Amino acid sequence: MSATQQHFILDFANSANRSIVLDSKQEGSHETRDRVWRRWKGFLTKAGLRGDTFLTSLSPDEQAIVLKSFLSCYRSAEWSNAGRVLGTRAKPLVASTVRDAAGHLAASFRIHHQPSPLHFSNSTVMHPFVRSLLSAFANLDPPKSRQKAITPKLLRAMYRLSHHPGDEDSPFAIVSELACAGFFYATRSCEITTTPQPGRTRIIQLDGITFWTQDGAIIAHDDPWLDTAYRVSVEFADQKNKTKKDSRSQMRTDDPVLCPVRQLASLIRRIHRTVPNWSGHTTINSLQNADSTERLTSPYLLRQIRYTCSFFGGRPTFGFDANEIGTKSIRSGAAMALFLMNHSADRIMIMGRWLSTAFLDYIRPQVLEWTNNMSSDMLRHDSFLDIASPPPGPASSTFNGSDLIMPRFHLRH
Repeated sequence: MSATQQHFILDFANSANRSIVLDSKQEGSHETRDRVWRRWKGFLTKAGLRGDTFLTSLSPDEQAIVLKSFLSCYRSAEWSNAGRVLGTRAKPLVASTVRDAAGHLAASFRIHHQPSPLHFSNSTVMHPFVRSLLSAFANLDPPKSRQKAITPKLLRAMYRLSHHPGDEDSPFAIVSELACAGFFYATRSCEITTTPQPGRTRIIQLDGITFWTQDGAIIAHDDPWLDTAYRVSVEFADQKNKTKKDSRSQMRTDDPVLCPVRQLASLIRRIHRTVPNWSGHTTINSLQNADSTERLTSPYLLRQIRYTCSFFGGRPTFGFDANEIGTKSIRSGAAMALFLMNHSADRIMIMGRWLSTAFLDYIRPQVLEWTNNMSSDMLRHDSFLDIASPPPGPASSTFNGSDLIMPRFHLRH
């Protein structure tokens, strides 16, 4: 191979490596992997193995002991930013976090052109000792605490609490409109507010919102009748699930508060009126504060949702307490509202931009709490007649009598 040919291959190989390092993962993923690697080296230093980062001097059995020790330490230790062990955590990390750390450690080994000691050779299958340890951690984990679905009642209360004459441009008023509008599109908090750790998902921008007449004509954002549009579409430019330029539309409602058209029109008009030098790229959570343009954050949204819940009495009023809801409650609230109106899981997935029925994990317990007709339904048939094993006596001449004739079936758990 000539030098020119070698240069040709290496040039594109370098470009590919840059893409793998810089573009394949978000900044947060790189930081997590780097953090795991710092802790791995800090653990080895404390264990007297500082000069053997890749455990090349150890036998497979010795490597397994060190790796089990590290994963156990990772779960229970308090770490410095530099990766040193400072002490013991008040609460151990959950198994899923330790599992992610194991994956990042394996990836770091491979990046350094070393085989992963956590996996079988030339395989993505973890060794049994790793799987067993992670399974044990999962058994010790506390029950998952799911944020409960927010209700239209709470959103109306939040809007009323935040909107007072002369105070319509306050951060509380703006964030309440963001929550009300977001409810209709099952938005993630990172799609309507700025998060402490920005990820792939982009906040909705002004040029991603389109208002339509009933005849399908587009209404300009500066139209004085914008809040009377027939429907409004929102484009989600980039999402956590890697889907780009995904648009969803909702029609105007007759509700004076919970209407996607009214709320989005109000947010846009406020930005036009108060934010200097706004453009189509201005995000929907922008507001003007003194001499600077700021963006409302997800922690602020969380505080105001919980404040509203507590202010109006919590559980006796809404069916849940303030500490049971959070920023994910808007998204699960949209799914809950549709589920209780008998919309299919497939339609809910499409509307909320879910790629699976994972949303059911968030609303299932609350659905069972609020769906109170199951006990009566379970008594509608007094007995079950298995046609594979007919009882002795004269055959029944009716199919839909007091006994339900049904084929034998098994519930596999």
